[in-house]
Amino acid sequence: MFDLVIRGGTIVDGQGGAPYEGDVAVSDGKIVAAGKVDGQGREEIDARGRLVTPGFIDIHSHYDAQLLWDDTLDPSFSNGVTTVFGGICGVGLAPVHQAHRIKLVEMMEGVEDIPGVILDQGIDWDWETFGDYLDRIGERQYTIDIGMHLAQAPLRIYVMGERALTREEATDAEIEEMAGLVREAMSAGAVGVSLGRMVDHRSSKGEEVAGTYAGVEEILALARAMGETGKGVLQVIPRGDGGDTAGNPATPADRENEHELLVELARAAGRPLTYLLQEYTYDPNDWRTMMDRSKQANDKMGVQLHPQIAARGTGLILGLDGYHPFRSRPSYMAIAGLPVAARAEAMREPALRSAILAEANVPIEQAASPRIHHLAERFGQQIDAFHVIDSPDGYEPDESMRVPSIARATGRTSLEVAYDTLTAGEGGNLLAMFVLNYAQGNLDSTCDMMADPITLSGLADGGAHLQMICDSAVSTYHLTFWARDRKRGRQLPVEHMVHKLTGASAEAYGLHDRGVIAPGRRADLNVIDFERLGNDLPQMVHDLPFGGSRYMQAARGYDLTLVNGVVTRRNDQDTGARPGRLLRAASS
Repeated sequence: MFDLVIRGGTIVDGQGGAPYEGDVAVSDGKIVAAGKVDGQGREEIDARGRLVTPGFIDIHSHYDAQLLWDDTLDPSFSNGVTTVFGGICGVGLAPVHQAHRIKLVEMMEGVEDIPGVILDQGIDWDWETFGDYLDRIGERQYTIDIGMHLAQAPLRIYVMGERALTREEATDAEIEEMAGLVREAMSAGAVGVSLGRMVDHRSSKGEEVAGTYAGVEEILALARAMGETGKGVLQVIPRGDGGDTAGNPATPADRENEHELLVELARAAGRPLTYLLQEYTYDPNDWRTMMDRSKQANDKMGVQLHPQIAARGTGLILGLDGYHPFRSRPSYMAIAGLPVAARAEAMREPALRSAILAEANVPIEQAASPRIHHLAERFGQQIDAFHVIDSPDGYEPDESMRVPSIARATGRTSLEVAYDTLTAGEGGNLLAMFVLNYAQGNLDSTCDMMADPITLSGLADGGAHLQMICDSAVSTYHLTFWARDRKRGRQLPVEHMVHKLTGASAEAYGLHDRGVIAPGRRADLNVIDFERLGNDLPQMVHDLPFGGSRYMQAARGYDLTLVNGVVTRRNDQDTGARPGRLLRAASS
């Protein structure tokens, strides 16, 4: 008698092979049979007409703080994710001396757009070392499993203090101390080490993120220290990734030098290295050059370089309940406290519409905040770069959906188009600007990146950029858009997309207990109604500490999600089960 048998589903096993019809039997949190199962289960699930997949693995999140007050970790949880990794982009919350907590808050606030008050007051800071931080997470229970990277910035500040925030090089003694702390973190269960070298990553105070200009010997020492433990993945945000703070694009020579450093780091670690790679407007062929270099290095030098890519255009969204160009205009500010639907209705009244559109922004000292004022001005100036998003899968809009195209076709200004879009209906419509992965006005380059076996799919960014994006719903998008609904170019097989979400990441991270449907693997599983699978448009919710807001993107079509054999979602609803635990790489 098995605990559970999933009958007659279309098994997409996470290894990239063709789907097949069969059963999956589960007992004691593990898969014990896959194929034809003769025995009975205490619970039997009819999965005919459904996909049965491994639980999805999200290798790029920023739930570092959220996981200390939230046991759900949505929207990752409701989009089929069963394992998630944090401590990404070289920023994190441990190790930390009490005197430096505010510096970590300012970095997370600036780089990841997480409000500082939530970080500073919403967590208890009951840790110092990275091992202490893992222990703090380990006390809690979740809907999904959580693994953490040791991030470079807090490590550097912990050892070097204020000097870490300048371009001053670490001493030999400081480098050795940092290397020792890397070994300790890996022993405590870190899944890897993350390095941040992106020049335009800044704290909320405008300071360079600690480690951006760390010397080569320093970061090589961190890579070697991780490699000495025989486990872990090195995650890197490369220099030249999108340009610099002055808006200057990286040159081909810059990128070649950076790739050479990535190879050095991978050789020093002797472990897999994943680095961010996207299509840039300033050089749409850069990603091809970088990927070709990585393939050559893997083939000729025996390193393991994995470009980490996003499954759709990367940018930001505007909504009436989030950021938009009218937030600092006097007549809008007078009604800003109304519920969003009532606000939209009021803004459609002709006199108020005319007033808001005619007004200038208030002086910055009268704005709700300097940041809101700055963004309102910025988005007003950039409005021609936005597209109208008319459906949850509308992330590949053509030129006809761009704001100025609609303006020309309807005899309105671009700001009028934006205004009328945001205020229509219940006020839930969105505009989107794709800064990356949309240089050609389509997702063809993204498709090529996604199709390549060398890449890992990531950049979901759960827990970050809370009022600008909701990319942590992208796991569902992998299947709906790429394997079913894409209209403007080629689709990709469902088995390939499932592999990207599961087995590929599990293999890179050495997670030999999950990511594949096979006997002996963890029973982290999804049963999916593929025809019904989809997302709603992102919607602003106000569920963070101190009334903080974030976009959420609900999913439908998940008949069942299991973590370690326990049903966590049934028919798109949270069952209340919390089998998720801290994943310590040392014991995986």
